[in-house]
Amino acid sequence: MKDNEASSTAFTVAQGLLFAAKNSPHGNLVDENVISVSRQILLGSQHGRHRLKQLDSWWFCKLSKLKERLLLPGISLHYVLRKRHIEQLTLNAISNGVTQVVVLGAGFDSLCWRLQQVHPGVNFIEIDHPSTQALKVKAFEQGTAQDQNIHFLAVDFAQQKLNTALAEFSAFYRERLTLFICEGVLMYLSEQDVNLLFDSIRVLAGRDTQFIFSTLEPQESPKNTIPKLLYHHLDKLGEPIVWDIDSSQMPNYLESRGCTLHSVAGSPELVAQQLTGGLKQKMHQGEYLVHCTFQ
Repeated sequence: MKDNEASSTAFTVAQGLLFAAKNSPHGNLVDENVISVSRQILLGSQHGRHRLKQLDSWWFCKLSKLKERLLLPGISLHYVLRKRHIEQLTLNAISNGVTQVVVLGAGFDSLCWRLQQVHPGVNFIEIDHPSTQALKVKAFEQGTAQDQNIHFLAVDFAQQKLNTALAEFSAFYRERLTLFICEGVLMYLSEQDVNLLFDSIRVLAGRDTQFIFSTLEPQESPKNTIPKLLYHHLDKLGEPIVWDIDSSQMPNYLESRGCTLHSVAGSPELVAQQLTGGLKQKMHQGEYLVHCTFQ
């Protein structure tokens, strides 16, 4: 991602959710509010409006299905299942006393925007690169007025550290029981930076802080069916996969970071949880979601 441009991944995921809603046999899993907010965000920029226009093109949809089969089978449905899983974990956390939710690398995700309207007692903070976040905030300003319990913090991690930026942010409250979410980000960081992120969260929020994040099984693992073609594609885009860890090693890794594992959910678990009628299309495996708590 260039410094002065919004994240291409943010556009791709938002478009992917809308694509799944329209074209997947499991499109009913995409909530109407998710569709509405995702469209609102994309309508806020010229490139976003172009992405929406593409979804109305039969040839684009046909080409996208082919591309998805070749590069990452079922990726648009995976976006849906992944986000539904994170939302359910977030709602459970709020029910169990969490009063602050911080999303790192929020992109064009709609979770905080939707939940802040029905959970006025919870403080929501989105942290993202300035260029990406500016488009999102602008789109929201053109729509429904935001409430006082959602806040946006623009951070360029190439120039700033999370613990410094968030500690100095007046809308962040250390004393609140907090949930951090980091979706689709850690695999692009070095192991040193991943460890630093865990240390920063501990310093910022301390014991009993919850953390939901996604990462990848190693490329050579039988639990990873992501085609090598995609790895090469990401390399050419300048967004190579840097950090991965076998899910069987996750409990030990989290213990080394002072955390307790609650759950691991890869594609098989997400499908079993959410698709009562079974999977009606091919889906890759490799990315998985982790939920843990700092001791």
